[in-house]
Amino acid sequence: SLTVAVVLLPQAIAYALIAQLPPQTGLFAAIIAGTIGALWGSSFHLHTGPTNTNSLLVLTGLVAVTTADTSTAEYVAIAGVIAFWAGIIRLIMGVAKLGVLVNFVSDSVIIGFTAGAGLLIVDKQLAHLFGVQGVSSPNFFVVLTNVFSQIGQTHLVTFYLGTAGIIALILLRRFAPKLPGPLITMIVGSILVWAFSLNDAGVRVLGEIPRELPRLASIPLFDFLLLRELLPYIIAVALIGLIEASSISRAIASRSGQYLDSDQEFIGQGLANIATGLFSGYPVAGSLTRSAVNYENGAKTQMAAVFSAGWTLLAIDRKSTRLNSSH
Repeated sequence: SLTVAVVLLPQAIAYALIAQLPPQTGLFAAIIAGTIGALWGSSFHLHTGPTNTNSLLVLTGLVAVTTADTSTAEYVAIAGVIAFWAGIIRLIMGVAKLGVLVNFVSDSVIIGFTAGAGLLIVDKQLAHLFGVQGVSSPNFFVVLTNVFSQIGQTHLVTFYLGTAGIIALILLRRFAPKLPGPLITMIVGSILVWAFSLNDAGVRVLGEIPRELPRLASIPLFDFLLLRELLPYIIAVALIGLIEASSISRAIASRSGQYLDSDQEFIGQGLANIATGLFSGYPVAGSLTRSAVNYENGAKTQMAAVFSAGWTLLAIDRKSTRLNSSH
């Protein structure tokens, strides 16, 4: 669970930024969805929270329906509306026992979707690997072209550090599969950045984590003019998120041998989105990266995902500073 949390923290912030939302929005979504999606879902290994695909869908919807500045409460509130109503659709589908529809999705579609999700993740991380300026776009080739147009501006220290991390992950998985490779790699990488002050040499670091706990949001849930504009994006987020979660959970279940209850998974995904919408988050789905890390690092039940959300909560908790502010 700690390994997943180490992966989750930077991902939650990065995916929120892809949707042009404040970083704490991603953290709130990670904490709430990671807990509720696990407790009310079916898969032992599926990790629910911010994802690359969902973030791109949300960005597309927000850009289409609002001209509000991305830092305003209105912009964040609309993301919450999408999450809430997408969650309602998923919940209704689960209660109506429509999980059986997943049985009609062929294995080739599952493989294709999983491979496509992997390519999208790689596509989005290339800018960070080469240390160049990224671009927020749902188009695979726009992102790829943007990176390679700046290839001459590659930040070599960043590139060497990232490449060493990839090699370390491969070697650890090959020769020491029982060790938490991602956790070890991130700890060693962090020590190198600190010891040699690589951030002063241009390596971008996560920086201070926003220290704010999830709070109940004021969102226009029944603004029917807004809902009419958002409806296509709400449906897209609801259905694609379900396909994403089902594909990932089925792919892992084929290796773990677990029996999946698709109706219960729909309910879990629905409740996770409803909760994140109400508590200052944004739409969530099953994460391929974190689910794979969860499985490969020995998770046996849904509690592993709950504990990873708990570690994330501890990382952003104000602790005594928050308590002392009332005196």
